[in-house]
Amino acid sequence: MLKKICIFIILVLIAGCLASCNKTSPSESNPYNTGTESPSFGKLKTDSLKPESYYTSYKQGVTTGKFLETPYGTYFSSADGYLYYSEKGNARYIKLCNKPDCTHSSFDCNAYLNGSTIGYYDDKIYYEKLNNINCMDMDGSNHRIVKTLYEGNINNFGYFHNGYYYYIITKGGTMGALGNDDNNLYRVKIDDDSNPEIVLTNDAILQLLMFTIAGDNIYIIEYSLDDTKFTSLYSYSIISKKWLKLTDNWTGAGASYIDENMGYCYLKNIGLYEYDLSTNEMNLVKPLELENGGTCSVFYRPDYIYLIHYNNSSSRYMNQILYIYDWDYNLIDSVKFDKINNRITAGGFMSDVDNYIIFASNFKGKPDYYIDKSEIGTGNLMFHKIED
Repeated sequence: MLKKICIFIILVLIAGCLASCNKTSPSESNPYNTGTESPSFGKLKTDSLKPESYYTSYKQGVTTGKFLETPYGTYFSSADGYLYYSEKGNARYIKLCNKPDCTHSSFDCNAYLNGSTIGYYDDKIYYEKLNNINCMDMDGSNHRIVKTLYEGNINNFGYFHNGYYYYIITKGGTMGALGNDDNNLYRVKIDDDSNPEIVLTNDAILQLLMFTIAGDNIYIIEYSLDDTKFTSLYSYSIISKKWLKLTDNWTGAGASYIDENMGYCYLKNIGLYEYDLSTNEMNLVKPLELENGGTCSVFYRPDYIYLIHYNNSSSRYMNQILYIYDWDYNLIDSVKFDKINNRITAGGFMSDVDNYIIFASNFKGKPDYYIDKSEIGTGNLMFHKIED
């Protein structure tokens, strides 16, 4: 009898061990604490890995440093203060918190970042809060401070790129503000114990509209103090330390893009330009004069060029049309984004992720609409709702 009892106990222990081995690991658990499992979360998507530079947190447009693609999924630091996660760009976006019993509506929620700039590097999410660089695991847990940039709670503007945080100090509160007196561009390595270093010193930093990084070069877009002129574009080589003015006929970050070989921009009611960085030649490649005046944002992405026209009215976000061009500047399709419900709400294009173009009806919320790229040019282009 005793022998049978011992055998029974051993079988129970073995069954318990097998059950515990089959439990989902913390990195595979659902990050948003809904009581369901999300086995694909936390698994590296090795079939679609891209070079580290692809995961820069600089994404052209209104979402600079806020909308982040990673090999694990998409992250969005919203103006409502919370960090959202989506397994795919067109799947639902949910607050990134796995804290037990969290209501996900308070400042102590793991997902609350107060709208911080975010970045991805080496299987970690980094984010900036005033003078500190913080880090968390991919599932939103284990928050900690990893770097202090400087003393005092002074604002800065920057973004994460290739394992560094590049930034300027903005005592005036924003880029180009009158109170700014630091003409340095800094960077700091985010995964070691090194101190920040000065990359560039130039008075153009005081009139900075945006900086971008391509290869070993930093490009500075400077405000023009003359309202009748466009912005100025400069380049600075991190290797040779050479500073060049490229042109006084450039535009802001919402309508320009620079890679290692070319620059691209849209000049209002003139058209789309290309700038050859090897010859310093700038050419009009697509004349465009749009009806009803207004303004345009242009987003240069790998598959398509997206031009968004806002008409000249106080409710411009309610009157925006997306035009889709191929890289030969042929217009392929267009669609009106009519998902914004009132005159005071700002919303629109967020990014494109894999096979989807992502929009938000309110930038102070989470992405809630997408376009399936397979519908472009079919005559059936439409916005689909991202369901909660």
